[in-house]
Amino acid sequence: MIKGVYGLNIAVADLDGATKKYESILGVPGTFITEENFAFPGLKGTSFNVNGFHLNLIASTRPDTSVARFIEKKGEGVFLLSLEVDDLEKALGDMQGQGLTPLLKDSAKGVFGEVNFIHPKEMHGVQLEVFKPAK
Repeated sequence: MIKGVYGLNIAVADLDGATKKYESILGVPGTFITEENFAFPGLKGTSFNVNGFHLNLIASTRPDTSVARFIEKKGEGVFLLSLEVDDLEKALGDMQGQGLTPLLKDSAKGVFGEVNFIHPKEMHGVQLEVFKPAK
């Protein structure tokens, strides 16, 4: 079962510049997200908690990440919509019952929690992150 929208991830080329701009506009400080807090290596970011909504800026430290390829192909912008769940495998099973296919055979697990993804082609151009945060 989906608990709600956890947040929105935006792919950016210049994390420091984007962080300063978003801090100024949102009026809240950003929190740096280290590489181990991502399901895949080569990413870094800044998270803004705006009244419980997580707006994340994500930048790539390598040219071979999905974020780097996204920016190269489409430019900076909305990268994915994150949905929070209590039971990741149940939520993915429910989505599969509706014709969606998780991108990862085995969901990624780490200090961040558990995560899998639904391809943007299956969701009208928006990649979904199905996310069970670490407690």
